[in-house]
Amino acid sequence: MDVIQRIHSLYPEMTKKQKSIADCLLESPEDISYITLTQLSQRTSSSELTLLRFCQKIGYANFLELKTAFREYTQNMVKMLSAPQYFVPDVTITDIDGKSEFLRQICREESEASKEFFSSLDLISIISAAEAIRASKRIFICAHAISHILAEFLLARLRLLYFDAHLIDITDANDTQEKLNQLTPEDLVIFIAFPKYYYPLGSIAKNAFSRGSTLMTITDSPSSPTVQYSKHLLLCHTSTKVFYNSLTLPMALANLLLSYLVIDLGPDYRSRDLSNAPTNKPSEQ
Repeated sequence: MDVIQRIHSLYPEMTKKQKSIADCLLESPEDISYITLTQLSQRTSSSELTLLRFCQKIGYANFLELKTAFREYTQNMVKMLSAPQYFVPDVTITDIDGKSEFLRQICREESEASKEFFSSLDLISIISAAEAIRASKRIFICAHAISHILAEFLLARLRLLYFDAHLIDITDANDTQEKLNQLTPEDLVIFIAFPKYYYPLGSIAKNAFSRGSTLMTITDSPSSPTVQYSKHLLLCHTSTKVFYNSLTLPMALANLLLSYLVIDLGPDYRSRDLSNAPTNKPSEQ
């Protein structure tokens, strides 16, 4: 029995206060992986002692055990909602001519997608996002699965330009909570989100937003889970005939964003205040 099932099974036996705590936990179960006992106390208007008694009521010795149970639930949801990495063609293609023609179709679709992307590109959004990067004290990049490739590219280029940039391993709940606890209103958090979206992503964005940090999202759709908390939104198409997510256009978008930063900073970027720049800046690739 997972933590959600436990709460539901014991709900009829709970006091009015315990039910209000349970309702809060059930409303956004993925949030619990990234908050402290003090934060949950504030969210539920309950004393920490009341929360500890609630934990014991549903079979956990302390808040840490409860949070561990919610993290296990969240990870199970991630596995359940994970998508395959590619589409299977409707018909098996065995001959070389058929495979070649299928590849030509992919070429045409990639070409059309690129033409549409560049013809409809909102340069003002890119410039605004670049200015947000330049204005921030620190930059934290959140990505999952294939998005990590784009995140690492951004990280390397930003450090090359002497920005204090960091990755958040959102698959590691401890690392995520530690980084979230460091956030201030001077920081920028960049979310890279493509289907199927990482299950706890909305909760991570909500937590970062609550700390006053500026959020930016690079994604394929305005309905992406972090968009509602983001001040800056950069959109690009990612789906192809074969893969759920192609990085062709996201890489082009990231390159344009970074290119504007280079143009904006000019040749004297090394003379900027480096007091917060990371010491392990990678060399140019």
